[in-house]
Amino acid sequence: MRDEIRTFDRDAPSQAISAMHALVRALAHYGSHDEKRPPYLHGWFLALVDAHVEYESIPISARKHILSANHCRNPHKLCTELEEMFEALARRFPEVPVGQGSPMKRIVSRHILPTMKSALYVSDEISNARVVEHDVMRPVRGIVDATHRMDRVQIEGYAGTGKTYAALHRARTELALGRRTLVTCFNEPLAAVIGRGLGARPVAPGTPLRQLRADRCVVANLHGLAAAAANGTGRTPPADLPLGERYALLVTALAQAASDGSLGAFDSIVVDEGQDFEPAMLDAVETMAGGRARMAIFHDPHQAIYRAADTAEFERRFGKPLVLRENLRNSVSITRFLRSLDPKRLSDLEAPPSVREGQEVVVAEFAPDDIAGQRDAIRRIVRHLVDGEGVRPEDVVLLSPFKQERGVMAGQQLVAGIPLVPLADALGRAHDEPPCLRWETLHRFKGLEAPAVILHDVRGGAENVSYEAILTACSRAQHALFVLRTTDYAGGAALPVQGTLP
Repeated sequence: MRDEIRTFDRDAPSQAISAMHALVRALAHYGSHDEKRPPYLHGWFLALVDAHVEYESIPISARKHILSANHCRNPHKLCTELEEMFEALARRFPEVPVGQGSPMKRIVSRHILPTMKSALYVSDEISNARVVEHDVMRPVRGIVDATHRMDRVQIEGYAGTGKTYAALHRARTELALGRRTLVTCFNEPLAAVIGRGLGARPVAPGTPLRQLRADRCVVANLHGLAAAAANGTGRTPPADLPLGERYALLVTALAQAASDGSLGAFDSIVVDEGQDFEPAMLDAVETMAGGRARMAIFHDPHQAIYRAADTAEFERRFGKPLVLRENLRNSVSITRFLRSLDPKRLSDLEAPPSVREGQEVVVAEFAPDDIAGQRDAIRRIVRHLVDGEGVRPEDVVLLSPFKQERGVMAGQQLVAGIPLVPLADALGRAHDEPPCLRWETLHRFKGLEAPAVILHDVRGGAENVSYEAILTACSRAQHALFVLRTTDYAGGAALPVQGTLP
């Protein structure tokens, strides 16, 4: 080889093919080459297992040498492509053994195709998703920006379509314009995450009203804000009341505090996960608006697992909804699985072309009393994700329809040697503390997401395992989802056994 750079007028694939032929010719004349043996069998192809290739943009000389995700994810199509490739080589090199005389077809069919999977680990998917999040969410920001002139707007979206991201974008825009803004939702953990995103001070039942009035940005779950308002105005309901009655009195106290100015005036109100809000809760929000504040509500009726306002109620207050249908959170495989939970109700849920196929969803079945079986499965899944796939423990969440003491993880503080920590405690952990797995009920994890979700204790037919509850839990997973159900599961979502546990 000479120390010079050669340039050609041909495209890069043609140059590569030419160089390959030159190398083979050079090897053929090497001194130890046996002229009686068949010539070298040579060729090339590029397999892009995680990319969909637009072949029109590729030089004609290279098209037959490239296999994209459309081929690699379909074993039958890939096998056909490989067979055609070998047939072309056989025609060119008739001396080389092929067909029954060649081991290649047997190797491909017996060993390569059955074990073929994406080269990317879950940890790679997580990293890639975080890198492109800003661009993926561009359509959502466009919709929010387009509706920003509207004082009243409701945005309805399927699971994973970016409603919480949209709510945050709306709130940031309002704050940037100097408007005093309230962001409220149903769940305390979701409020904590949104509050961190907006740099707001936490709101607790004991938060002084003077702090609330002083803050330009207030973020709180509605009942927590109501408790602070009730305690600050001397309207605290008796602690021994049933929870439903107590919550109703707290919401009333919130409306009264807003009416007499104890919370100060808000210029803008943003409601996330609005499908959880009953009419009385919406009335309290309206009172806090005081007839002057701008209001935006984001919700998904398919995830309404509490008694709440219906579609007509939302339209009466906020007008016709804008609907988000493109799932930007879940992988293609998880989106497909979500649609299978109820194909009719979720027929419009779409995954954008830019989202990867992702990991196969696994649904495993156990006897109702097989606690040890579910625990062992959870341990194996965690080891597979953390040790085998390189996922950080804090990116794995265990969810259950029931409180921990009522499920298979009762009394469990470690899984595969990793601390299992309630979500509220995990959110408050210092950065220098050891890694941990997070645990929560599916109800309190509404509105949040995690790279990998293990949903366990899916049993019986109570409201805790309704279609809406299962959809809510499964749609939390971004890249990997494992569902552990029992043989007596009778919920509303279709959960046939599928996939294989690690």
